[in-house]
Amino acid sequence: MRKEDIQKKILDLSIAQWNQSFGGTSALDICDKISVSNEEVMLEMESLCKDKKGTINANVELYAIRIDPENPKFEIPKESTTTHVFFPNKELLEDHFYGSKLVREGFPEYKNRLHCGAHQLELVMFSEEVLSRYFDHPEWYEIDDSLSGGHIWAKSEAPENRYLYVRHGKRKIDNGQAAVTAIFKDLYAMSPEEQRHWHAYELNEARFDSNDPNFARFVARTYDGAWVDFSKPLQEVLNRITEINQLFSEELLFRKYQNDHFRPPVENTRKSYYDSCSELYKLIGPDSLNQKLIKNILKKEFSVADGELIHKESKRPLSTIQLLELLEEKMGIDGVVSSQIRLIGKDRMEADHKITSSTVEEHNFTEEFIFLCQNFSCAANQFKHKLQQHALT
Repeated sequence: MRKEDIQKKILDLSIAQWNQSFGGTSALDICDKISVSNEEVMLEMESLCKDKKGTINANVELYAIRIDPENPKFEIPKESTTTHVFFPNKELLEDHFYGSKLVREGFPEYKNRLHCGAHQLELVMFSEEVLSRYFDHPEWYEIDDSLSGGHIWAKSEAPENRYLYVRHGKRKIDNGQAAVTAIFKDLYAMSPEEQRHWHAYELNEARFDSNDPNFARFVARTYDGAWVDFSKPLQEVLNRITEINQLFSEELLFRKYQNDHFRPPVENTRKSYYDSCSELYKLIGPDSLNQKLIKNILKKEFSVADGELIHKESKRPLSTIQLLELLEEKMGIDGVVSSQIRLIGKDRMEADHKITSSTVEEHNFTEEFIFLCQNFSCAANQFKHKLQQHALT
């Protein structure tokens, strides 16, 4: 067979294989179909690369497994075979797609792009607002989120047209805000409706911060298979609440320890930030704190008289947060946790009592909210250790 004919067969067969699996084709697969040697196909693959018609993974060690239909006995060869794996270039794949019946199949966006040569593990960038759809419906989606990214997957209760499983990363843009990343493999496996949703938030261009340790962790885990931990400030808040509650055998200091709507701002707006503060406040504010338990500790462990539980000026009983402040004072950690709760409460009040702007601002509200969560977790950890030292549980 002439070289030109071998090259044409390589291109035809590798394009057909790409449109079935979105992967490469080995010289071993091709040589069986066109009755030439593996070495001849490898040589012509190299020629096609020189002509910029594709790329190869060179000198891959594969095992050639052949099954005889008349004698279907499965055996793995003892020795591997050196071969090439060929990938046709994007121009050829795109020309084939638009010149074939595939273009009339009506595939959703990201499957179309794979047919046109996008790599399955290539990253696509989106604005952070793309995630709000999933945070808004905790009854349909399981969300594992962090500063580096995480996973989102549809529960069995989700409608069929809302199906997805996506590994998302987060990458800092040079203006301080964050973009969400996802790979084509996960995007094209989504339902058509979900693909349309993600496509609506896709970023065409963005300048990224080259010094982004959280994104580096995402890349290390996703592409290198490294065992790295993702920082989860919101989960740390829940962990500290649980740890403090576990110190008490019968009652809980924080009576509310779960909130499906506790999430970071997924839109970089003041309103989204205040809404997040409001959900956090539900977990740690006066409505969650166990006033009765705090009073009992003050009376039993610090011999606080009933008169001390009355405000000196207003003559009214101390509020829950004031009781917590008194407990902190008695333990020698004045205002450690209560000051953080008051700070978060101030922003929560903004959410509840003011009409706030929904316009995007330059200020990074996600980063500010993460900072609040980290400060609370640190303070709660100090509070927990003091409780243990005083044996108040």
